[in-house]
Amino acid sequence: MTAAPSACPFCAPTQKVYLESPRWLLMRHADPVPLAGWMMVASRVHRGGLDELDADEGRELGRVLASVAAAVRAETGSGRTYLITFNEAVRHLHLHVIPRHASDASTTSWALADRYRATARGEVPPAAPEAAERTAQAIAARCMRELADIGFALPAGVSR
Repeated sequence: MTAAPSACPFCAPTQKVYLESPRWLLMRHADPVPLAGWMMVASRVHRGGLDELDADEGRELGRVLASVAAAVRAETGSGRTYLITFNEAVRHLHLHVIPRHASDASTTSWALADRYRATARGEVPPAAPEAAERTAQAIAARCMRELADIGFALPAGVSR
């Protein structure tokens, strides 16, 4: 297991957690988010990559990602989703679940990376924060219904 740095944003989440389980966190991408519905699944325990998952995490991950991807598609109307993990800027396993809209060429393949960078530089407007929040809440609600049996719930102290 990779040692956790003291300022890991996933070990002590610095952004809103929509759902949590004993093994996983569901968040939306931090602002400025390029697209409403851009979600992230992060391991609860500090893991440097997929090869560091324990057996239980490995068994659950496919189901979690399939549920989040289906919820992203349903809530955004996207035809498909991309799943990406780099774990480079933050060396804690987190997977991006991103809507891919056939009508938006900036969400295709590597063009998505260009859009991400352009949004971060302020050259392309981000998703409206209200729309990103509303979409993330709807995705989380769908996922909670699908994943409650493996412990997904609202974070302690949160009610919706």
